[in-house]
Amino acid sequence: MTIARQNIAASLPITIHDSESVDLGNLWKLVRLGANRFLWHTKAYGTILGVMLLTLVSLILLSMHWFYRRLLPFFSYRVKP
Repeated sequence: MTIARQNIAASLPITIHDSESVDLGNLWKLVRLGANRFLWHTKAYGTILGVMLLTLVSLILLSMHWFYRRLLPFFSYRVKP
């Protein structure tokens, strides 16, 4: 059984109309909208990442403090009466 194949891409006519022009005002509004959205997301995620970084650094310093007090008790200065 054989199936006849046609070159479909070669048989379709391609036409380009120069009469349609791109409205630069609408294109510029779209670009500004995309830029504003990108900046808003960057600011929002930057705030979240900043808080997460501050929390991580705080936890690292707190764990260092705990281990320092636990492993090296002879460095703590105690006043004897």
